[in-house]
Amino acid sequence: MVEPPDDDPGNPLYWQKFLSEANTPFDADPEPPSLETLRSLYSSVLVNYGHACAMTGVRFPPPVEFLHDKLEIAAIQPLAAGGVLHVSNFLCLERRAADAFRAGHIAVGPSHELIVDLSRIDPELLERLNPLGKLRLPQSEVAQPMQSALDFHREHVFLGRA
Repeated sequence: MVEPPDDDPGNPLYWQKFLSEANTPFDADPEPPSLETLRSLYSSVLVNYGHACAMTGVRFPPPVEFLHDKLEIAAIQPLAAGGVLHVSNFLCLERRAADAFRAGHIAVGPSHELIVDLSRIDPELLERLNPLGKLRLPQSEVAQPMQSALDFHREHVFLGRA
């Protein structure tokens, strides 16, 4: 009996080869974002928050140069932990608030309430936080913080640190 060629769907070896190729892991080495993409993201976050800190509500004038002297953008879910490069994964924060957020001293709850670890937060920053206890949100729905990113930050950054 003559064995059908490897490229014949009637040959079981054809399907084994086909299915084994499908199981090969995809090893994409994503290109880092361009400088233009990062500049655009940075500017968009600042504009969407009206050049104001999302936690303290303090407004600042637009930057004279490209970078703002008083405001930073902080990833809610860090990019290295699967966060996306989108305005909805970033908050506009004063430097001290950004540092505290990254360190896990402050988190944002499901209803955008500010959650602080009183044992670790700087008392001066605590006094500056929005007295209503809520995150100041951008008007644009596209720019509002992603709930999944806020959940990730709360679980892995805020609660994950001792």
